[in-house]
Amino acid sequence: MNLTWKHGAAVSMFVIAFHTVLALLPEPPFTVSMNLVLAATNLYVAYCAGTILRRRTTKALATFLVGYAALYLLTMVLLGKKPLFILLVVAYSSLFASPVLVGFFALFVLCFVVLQPYAFETFVPLSLVYAILVRLRRQASRFALACLGLGLVALIAVLFPILHLAVQDSVQTLLHALGRADVQEALGLSLLTSTLATLLVAVWGVPFAWALSRLEFPGKRWVESLVDLPILVPQSVAGVALLVLFGPGSPLGQGLESMGLPISGTLFALLLAQVFVASPFVIKTAMTAFEGVPVQLEHASRTLGASPAATFLRVSLPLAARGIVVGAALGWARAISEFGIIVLFAPSPVTAPMLVHTEFLRAGAFESRPIAVLLLVTCLWFFVVLRFAGTLVPFGLGRQPREARS
Repeated sequence: MNLTWKHGAAVSMFVIAFHTVLALLPEPPFTVSMNLVLAATNLYVAYCAGTILRRRTTKALATFLVGYAALYLLTMVLLGKKPLFILLVVAYSSLFASPVLVGFFALFVLCFVVLQPYAFETFVPLSLVYAILVRLRRQASRFALACLGLGLVALIAVLFPILHLAVQDSVQTLLHALGRADVQEALGLSLLTSTLATLLVAVWGVPFAWALSRLEFPGKRWVESLVDLPILVPQSVAGVALLVLFGPGSPLGQGLESMGLPISGTLFALLLAQVFVASPFVIKTAMTAFEGVPVQLEHASRTLGASPAATFLRVSLPLAARGIVVGAALGWARAISEFGIIVLFAPSPVTAPMLVHTEFLRAGAFESRPIAVLLLVTCLWFFVVLRFAGTLVPFGLGRQPREARS
């Protein structure tokens, strides 16, 4: 559409006349200074609208005006914040030429105006989701993008309590909590026992996973189901089961106590509980990793004279190392977060989850929150390090038997 200076002048005169009428009302809705600022703002909006109509279509102009009306209803009518309306509408008019930037602007308004108490923890993940969808918009169908976007938003909703918790305390508050001796001991104990438990599971679970991936025998499906049992059994039930077996009133527990080897309430009890919950993650992930290793490579190694143990150590294990490291990371994360079994079977020495629980019972959520955030940061940091270590393992570059390389 061809717009002349006459059209612009007419629209400008209309905006000025409109605000003049507002100023002459018996009870004007705005002060004189605010009315002047709004007039200048609407002149700028009119200029941007003319630019849109000149370069694009009437549909784009209608969309622009709908956005303007939505901002007016939200900030002026519902919230009564006139300066906020001016700032947002100027930014909106300036960014409208770029649909991608308008999307980020809409997220900003949603998070920092509508969801203001939860602004940061909503804006950051939603912006990442939006950036991913924008990046993929030309590579995937709308249905695929809708499925991905819906899933990512639902995942953010599920994880939102954790995101909200992570931004509640300042760095000074966290450092003050970290300076407490009981917090340091609990975090150190959790790191130690979860690492030892993961290593113990790996020692017997990785060879076991290889055997399950290579051998066929009657009842194999039942055995694989038993591997999943620690995930299915409620942790309180597992805690009671371990207490009944190893507790002070049980025959085995009394026998061990008489030998000076009590189980319940000791470091060994913590390891038992963490091995129980971590084992399915390590074993099932290792099975998947070994199933991805071609059996022909193992046969070739055996044909060239390597023993079964040497083939496992020098062919199968290196080629499956990436998946095993990922499984170890999952098992470690599950072990360090265990609480249900420990609270019944091994309440002392105190781990970090137990300390959070104890502090909550003693002083409430406010006092226990910094310790919970420290545990969260520790878990996320070590989990990211372990997952990153898994990506560094070069897939397909494991050591082969010397006979195969000659």
